Amino acid sequence: MKRKNTSKNSVSRNQQGQSTVEFALATALTLAFVFFFVHLSMFFAFGNLVHYATFMSARALQAASESRDDQLERAKEVAVRLLKRSAGQSGTDKYPFIAKGEGGSEIPGLIVGEGPQFQPKNRDLSWQEGVRYRFRTQIVPVPLGAGKNRDNILTLTSESWLGREPSTEECELELGKKLGGVIFDNGC
Repeated sequence: MKRKNTSKNSVSRNQQGQSTVEFALATALTLAFVFFFVHLSMFFAFGNLVHYATFMSARALQAASESRDDQLERAKEVAVRLLKRSAGQSGTDKYPFIAKGEGGSEIPGLIVGEGPQFQPKNRDLSWQEGVRYRFRTQIVPVPLGAGKNRDNILTLTSESWLGREPSTEECELELGKKLGGVIFDNGC
């Protein structure tokens, strides 16, 4: 009579690789979750940087200066310094692996100046001038561009509308009209 081997170490041929396969599947799933949350955390941190950049850029726009063009250039310079690679490469994002600027005119994602409710004729209601930055990322980063579809893209916008102080030119022009060309105080 032959005895059956019932020791703990005896495993049938069908079960020999099961633990290895389970380990590989569990590791892959765990790494997918970890990478997803790391990417999401970096995107939220970048969102905070964008919010700070739009606020600081709007502050630069708000500050009084000689001309409106000077105010706009200083606001763009602040945003480029914080969000883009360098002033010479204002079209290149600083962190393209996290998010990329989208839209805008000369600088991708960035709009500086008049907002949608800006009214230049009515100074009491024309306060809305500021900075808007629009950026996008993949929700689930898929390697080698395998999953770049519209459902996987998240687009966000950060805005700061602090208003803009009239420039020296605008102030002199407005006061000159009101006072008949005599300006004794800047009054702005």
